Amino acid sequence: MTVAASPLFTSTPVTGAAEGLPYTYQLTVNGSAAIFSLTNGPHGATLSGSTLSWTPAPEQSRVPNSFTVTATASDGASATQSWTVTPAGTVRISWIDRLWNEQGSTTTKPFDWSPAGSLVAALVPQPDGSFKSLSGTAAANGEFDIPNVPGGYYWLKISPRSMYWTSSSTFDVGSDAFAPVTNPTVPGSSSTNISFSFTSLDPTAVSGLLQFDTPDVPLPRYLGSTNAGSTTFSGSLGIGSNLDFSLIKNGFARQYEPTVFGSVDGFVLGPELTLTNLSLTTGAFNTISGALNPVVPASMQLSVQGSAWASLFDRVSPTAPTALGGAFYLSVEPYIASDSPNLSGATTMDLLWTKGSSVVGGSGFFSVLPSGCVPNPPLTTDVEAGAVRYNDPFPAIWRRTFRVCHAASVDFAVPGTSQMQTISVTNDQTTLPPTSTVKPLLSSVLNPKINGGDLFVASTVSSTGVILSWDPPAIGTPFGYQVAIMSPTASLNGATAIYLSSMVLGTAKNSMTLPPGVLRSGQTYLFVISALTDGRASMETSPHRSSLPTADAEVISAPIATN
Repeated sequence: MTVAASPLFTSTPVTGAAEGLPYTYQLTVNGSAAIFSLTNGPHGATLSGSTLSWTPAPEQSRVPNSFTVTATASDGASATQSWTVTPAGTVRISWIDRLWNEQGSTTTKPFDWSPAGSLVAALVPQPDGSFKSLSGTAAANGEFDIPNVPGGYYWLKISPRSMYWTSSSTFDVGSDAFAPVTNPTVPGSSSTNISFSFTSLDPTAVSGLLQFDTPDVPLPRYLGSTNAGSTTFSGSLGIGSNLDFSLIKNGFARQYEPTVFGSVDGFVLGPELTLTNLSLTTGAFNTISGALNPVVPASMQLSVQGSAWASLFDRVSPTAPTALGGAFYLSVEPYIASDSPNLSGATTMDLLWTKGSSVVGGSGFFSVLPSGCVPNPPLTTDVEAGAVRYNDPFPAIWRRTFRVCHAASVDFAVPGTSQMQTISVTNDQTTLPPTSTVKPLLSSVLNPKINGGDLFVASTVSSTGVILSWDPPAIGTPFGYQVAIMSPTASLNGATAIYLSSMVLGTAKNSMTLPPGVLRSGQTYLFVISALTDGRASMETSPHRSSLPTADAEVISAPIATN
């Protein structure tokens, strides 16, 4: 019996293709004629006789597409040929910020690429270790297109100071922001005066605080000290600015009363007054007054495992860092619902918070409540406060958050000078109010290296081909990492120089090859690697779309010189 010989393909598959352009492949076999059939292929691919045709769609570009063709001879013998095609495609960048106010999401604000479009690029790695820069053009409605980008990973350069390592064909640069007023300024500058007069305060045994702020314009907070035993408060301020004070309609006056949370001192919110329909005049004398409302009782079981943070600053810097402080805050975000995304620019009002070793400021509009870990003492012991009572008169729909932050500092000699610079490293997290003991969500990266060497040991490297790497944190699962590159920068008058961030690189991987032009020869750099956790953000597709919980943890390198 004679066994039929299978046909043999004599044609080599075409693997080059591009989005939106016709792709063709002419099939041939040796021997007798054969009938070709497409047994597997992407949507839209067709086979007519011996000619395979396909036009890659956007969603089929920059990703592998599998093909299988079968050749069947007249005697029934057959053979198959399989291959993949990864068409070059367009990377579509979208920068559309979503703006929110008291009524929720109200409008979108597309970014105008025209002044910065020439700076945007896709830096594609080449076989020899170099990068090929591909530029693009701005499209309508905040979009920017970079065509003919091969499949795989590349550096997406958004600006001279910001790049992301991604393989995505779509990238959302936009964010969500609280923006209640569209035009908060007036021409020129004027002096506006405000006096405060409030009654019905709780007569506390020791001095407390009185705060007033507004979510209507981006003004700093006013903070003054209350008198022990007093039920009244008065204060005043003068502001020279171009702000339009007539736009301020809402305000919150709040008394904060000293208390003790287990082993640490703190404040809780006491009587409060929500003000509406304010009528302030720019460039004039104004009065804000009223009686604070009685307390609306609220409570929470407060347990913070401060001791768990004590070891998180081990091995985060070239020398042992000095603890600066630690703090926690239960806060409410006016007008922001619990299921809303995280909004930049939103006012946060504390319901309870740890007391610093000294109060920043005093009476004056440009004083602020401590919003970070300093000057609070380091939080290194467990806080078991039990049921803590405070005032919460705000609508239940407004989001409550719980933040814990810790900070430490490291001293560095600034190259070329005789001065030292103190740089802080932090561990910070924000969640919904806890229902159990609060513990760290995230620790810093482990074993950071530069070109395989310890990043905590001063060294000299080439300015090109530099590879940073690290192991994942022991606690938590980051959605990505940011590397801030700091270099000594002279002041405008040239008299002083300090380390400042010159570039921020984002990646979801545990290593990166620095893109070209980031480091210069003969310079000294510090690298700050931040591990990041977020309930929504994606480092490779949408790094600024954020939701709770969030956390970050930092390490800082030794000085790294380039030769």
